[in-house]
Amino acid sequence: MLEAIMDRRNVEKALLQVERNKGVGGVDGMQTDELRDYLNTHYQQLRREVMAGIYKSSPVKKVEIPKPQGGVRMLGIPTVIDRLLQQSISRWMNQFYEPYFSAFSYGFRPNKNAHQAVLQAQTFLNEGKSYVIELDLEKFFDKVNHDKLMGLLMRKITDKATLQLIRQYLRSGIMEDGVVSQRIEGTPQGSPLSPLLSNIILDELDKELSKRGLSFVRYADDCSIYVRSEKSAQRVLASITHYIEKDLKLKVNKAKSKVSRPTESTLLGFSFYKSKGEWEIRIAKKTIERIREKSKTITKRNNGSNTRQKVLKIQALVQGWVNYFSIAKAKSVMQNLDALVRSRLRMGLWKEWKWCKTRVANLLKLKASKQKSYEWGNSSRGYCRVARSPILCTTLNNAYFTKQGYIGFYETYLRLTNATQPSLF
Repeated sequence: MLEAIMDRRNVEKALLQVERNKGVGGVDGMQTDELRDYLNTHYQQLRREVMAGIYKSSPVKKVEIPKPQGGVRMLGIPTVIDRLLQQSISRWMNQFYEPYFSAFSYGFRPNKNAHQAVLQAQTFLNEGKSYVIELDLEKFFDKVNHDKLMGLLMRKITDKATLQLIRQYLRSGIMEDGVVSQRIEGTPQGSPLSPLLSNIILDELDKELSKRGLSFVRYADDCSIYVRSEKSAQRVLASITHYIEKDLKLKVNKAKSKVSRPTESTLLGFSFYKSKGEWEIRIAKKTIERIREKSKTITKRNNGSNTRQKVLKIQALVQGWVNYFSIAKAKSVMQNLDALVRSRLRMGLWKEWKWCKTRVANLLKLKASKQKSYEWGNSSRGYCRVARSPILCTTLNNAYFTKQGYIGFYETYLRLTNATQPSLF
């Protein structure tokens, strides 16, 4: 198996994936754009070391990023050489596991995505399974039991050299401030091998849920189960928690795991509401709060950016965010977000214009009346009040910001949703 993993064709495909993913270098400082040149010179030596079982992986670089809900998430950044080898292992192993994974597992899999998970959840709700068990696995990637995982791998993989290399990656040290600490559990996020390994261990949970005849969707360690009554939901929550902790050796966060109704539940940033007897998809409230805060940060008056720079940054955010949430019914949400952004851009422009003389001149240039231009240009009213005034709303209107490059949430949403509507002809 290791011979096939290190085959030049497999390694070349892994290299292309590592280059596409980019990302920062690991503890040795080598960057992804340097990897191809390195392989042109050292590939045969690297292959010999791996095949002989003498290759030693480097520690991963510890990086902490803030979680949207608070706290931090630990990432372990391998060197680009280790990323290449892990990607090669993952590519080869995936063919042995992918056909056997559950149809209701949507994370880190080819031709599967978050939208499919949310649409499947909507289907379960409309079948009358409107009590949701939201499972939260406590620090899943940090708590994976190595012996349990290796035992599962040995069911399909008999090549000892490959198993040894995987275990070596599981036990790679973590470097922080120049000090390396050993790891006895977990598979840090940031590793190309971690998604496949997480699906291998959580496939055991999928099989258990299927064996019990339960309806569920899982995206990586985010799992929701759908049942018809609260009594059933409480019973399932207790029994599945026991199974996860006893059999999978993982920890369930009991404070965050709960039984909820669709309107209160959150799945991958989405929630649900009932309309005309059917459950529809909407954007979760916390998700809206987070995008509002991001938009405010980008459009702050005193962040050192001019209006053009702010528009470029906010439009880049808009495109990706709306693309992800385009399956939700969210026209009013998008319109409200645009109103927020445009109001803050007006405040930024008012500050840029700064002097009364400049403000008057710019208002006149935008075809405002002479009287109103002098009245508001010399006004001492605050930024927020001026931004909402009729004179700025009519001069710095939607068309003005469109010319500056701001397409906006609502227009982007309409373009995406109309493009996905089936043709009537």
